[in-house]
Amino acid sequence: MAKTEKVTREKIILAFLDSCFAKNAGGTSLSDVADRLGIKKASLYNHYESRDAMVEDCIRWCGDYYRKTYFIPTDIDSISQRYPAENVMKAIINRWFKMNEKEPLIQIYSFIESEKYISTAAAKIAQETREKLVTQTKLALRSLAKAGKIIDLEENDLETLSKIMTSIAMSNLDDYIVAKKIEIRSNPESGEGSLFESKNDSDFSAVDELVNTFCSMLK
Repeated sequence: MAKTEKVTREKIILAFLDSCFAKNAGGTSLSDVADRLGIKKASLYNHYESRDAMVEDCIRWCGDYYRKTYFIPTDIDSISQRYPAENVMKAIINRWFKMNEKEPLIQIYSFIESEKYISTAAAKIAQETREKLVTQTKLALRSLAKAGKIIDLEENDLETLSKIMTSIAMSNLDDYIVAKKIEIRSNPESGEGSLFESKNDSDFSAVDELVNTFCSMLK
């Protein structure tokens, strides 16, 4: 960061998340954050009294960011009228994957998913995000049923199927991100900041096949 730029809370959090992604949260020090910002470590104490305070604020910031993020398009009813169920659901899942390829969501996802095992606040955010994806999946399935693209579903069945679809998506997203992180770390010449600038196209074929099977059971 240029020395003339003002150091803000958000810039500190983004630098912390970036370091956590490249290393891990436990291995990221205040010095790592300061180095990424191009400032002295002591300057961070103007914003946070300790590293723990920075971590807690970072978790809150991630939660706020997630709450503003939507995984399905607002015109889902119009889309459901125009396309087959498989196309709609694959597009939604692929959209979610692509969102999580980009900064800062890739760092946020990795950070929250690792911190949820040691932080109650992070665990609540992870659960809240999963429930949000379930809710939005239900909206998509309701829309497809209304458009006559899948069978009508009872509320209990709709809830169960949405949870299944969410579990499929999150499990595959975990595998996908791990593979991407390995790809990034095996090409250090690209630099830590060039997340997902690989020239290889994203491959969603594995999850697409699962979505095809899932939708075929709803015809």
